[in-house]
Amino acid sequence: MIPRVSNGTLWLLGMMGAGKSAVGRALAAELGLPFLDLDREVEAAAGCSIAELFASKGEAAFRRRERAALEALAGRRAVVALGGGAPAQPGVPARLAASGTRVYLRARPETLLARIGEAADRPLLAGLGPAERLAELRRLLALREPAYREAELVLDTDGLDVAGVAAELARRLAQRPPRTRGTTPPGRRRVEVALGERSYAIEIGAGILGELGAAVKRTVAPTRVFVITTPPVGRRWAGPVLRSLREAGLRVKRLDVPDGERSKSLAQAGRLWDQLLAAGADRGSAIVALGGGVVGDLAGFVAATLLRGVAVVQVPTSLLAMVDSSVGGKTGVNVARGKNLVGAFHQPRLVWIDAVTLRTLPPRQLRAGLAEVVKHAAIRDAGLFAALEAEGEGLLAARAPERFVPLLERNCAIKAAVVAADERESGLRMHLNFGHTLGHAVEALARYRGVLHGEAVAIGMAFAARRSEALGLAEPGTAARLVALLERLGLPTELPAHPRRAYLAALSVDKKKRDGRIQFVALRAIGRAETVPLLPREILEAEAR
Repeated sequence: MIPRVSNGTLWLLGMMGAGKSAVGRALAAELGLPFLDLDREVEAAAGCSIAELFASKGEAAFRRRERAALEALAGRRAVVALGGGAPAQPGVPARLAASGTRVYLRARPETLLARIGEAADRPLLAGLGPAERLAELRRLLALREPAYREAELVLDTDGLDVAGVAAELARRLAQRPPRTRGTTPPGRRRVEVALGERSYAIEIGAGILGELGAAVKRTVAPTRVFVITTPPVGRRWAGPVLRSLREAGLRVKRLDVPDGERSKSLAQAGRLWDQLLAAGADRGSAIVALGGGVVGDLAGFVAATLLRGVAVVQVPTSLLAMVDSSVGGKTGVNVARGKNLVGAFHQPRLVWIDAVTLRTLPPRQLRAGLAEVVKHAAIRDAGLFAALEAEGEGLLAARAPERFVPLLERNCAIKAAVVAADERESGLRMHLNFGHTLGHAVEALARYRGVLHGEAVAIGMAFAARRSEALGLAEPGTAARLVALLERLGLPTELPAHPRRAYLAALSVDKKKRDGRIQFVALRAIGRAETVPLLPREILEAEAR
């Protein structure tokens, strides 16, 4: 049987060491197609090696050249080996799907490490010992695999040689039905949060609220469903949510809480406990949190504590909640001494993200949500950071829901990988608090009025980047680059003029404090973070008046 290839490019995806280049050459020869290596195309355009490009210009410059090379090759009848990180960049999965067939060459991290060897020519592994290289491969794989798994063909390569992989791919391609010209894949994305028996899916799309009921029935099978929302969100989105749940045959009741940060209180939680019990809630009930971060945190806390725990489904309607607070199981309320000081880890059973709800989000709220997107990029993904520099303003201007779907997927994949590695925030997950140390202080000193959470985080990130440079942890210019992006997105970057003693008092109740020192999240570079134990006065230095 002659292998059948779609009218487009045959893209080979996978981690470094998966064998994309060697397999690509063998497969191309068997199919009678040209072979191209995306990294070699980038090197030819740059006039230097990938390692030299990383060293001189950084990962962000490499990702820009990589995207340009990919666009130049999209649609050509050829076998193309992609760099390991290319398929996970914003917008790239859709571009690959629309221009050809994707093949994921899958291999275990231990196999990848054995094939890579000393990794002298791998910039992301440079200077690491064997154990560190394996840990970094596992981290990168966790971040990238959601994009890899979208491939039309997946082949495990452990134990196979190059010829064996090429032959098996040719056989599978021969058995595939031809792809209909002009069709595009559905705009749905799925990210898994891998937590053993508590694992759950994050479903992302545009226009999917009507499918929520069937998903809740299939995933949770609750006896009753209680939708907790706010009046403003309820007016816009409770109708389709309630209708979808009822059409799935579920008994549903809506409960409203006042809009705003002040609803995250023990008093409001107490009112919800009473209402839920009066309405007949039992341990088979489920709570659907429909709204932004306040509703998600409060409803999650109520679910964690009612009858010692009932199921919760997060349906975030703000960008900030979509990319951050709805994922990971952190729930809580505020008390007089600070934000989120009372709470619990309670993982949702399902996260359902419909980007269409962003259409009604005020521009200021949308910008505030992008602060958390910038945070994820700053601490974990230099390529995403570069994409935000290039496309962030256009994303805000367009407000097209479908354009947000790849960005939401990428951010949720970052958050999911961190949560899977450190659910209880004992190490790696602390990095997600970048910008929050001073950000929470800013919110507390404003009494949670007049400043949005994302705006406070933006101020905290700018501060943390400057302190990272002052501490000698980050290269000069790191803070300026971060601040420039935040300001272009319309976010604040300067600390409000509160007295130094006020900031010290606010920092004294930071949740990340151990033995009097706060685990301050600092930048090493764009895309890399670490925690540094500092006293509150060491964090502030002369920054706050």
